[in-house]
Amino acid sequence: MTTRNAILSQPVLVIDDHRPMLRLVAAQLEGLGFRDVETEQDPAAALARLKRRRYGVILSDWNMAPISGLNLLRSVRADPTNAATPFILVTAEVAPENVLAAKAAGVSGYIAKPFDAAQLKAKLHAVLGAF
Repeated sequence: MTTRNAILSQPVLVIDDHRPMLRLVAAQLEGLGFRDVETEQDPAAALARLKRRRYGVILSDWNMAPISGLNLLRSVRADPTNAATPFILVTAEVAPENVLAAKAAGVSGYIAKPFDAAQLKAKLHAVLGAF
């Protein structure tokens, strides 16, 4: 399997409590060639999914309730099974203190809304390698 196929066949989990954004990100990932994209609106349910399945990359919104994307990231990093899973925060939170908090929590990448498929691909390349 080529590196491209290995990357694109990895399962991806997208978490966002706003269905339109969830659909947009999933569609962009599928447009980039990812074949196994799962979505979740509820961050608590996302944590449950992470206990049942390993993902190649996680993309999560920051502003969600009852668990923020930052706290979701912290939970993922605290779980030895998922601690090394690439985690990208997708958010409008671009204040320097928020970026620093995400880095301190172990974020793999950070993409600011709004973004297009080319920007998403560039961020995924930085985190996963070229595909």
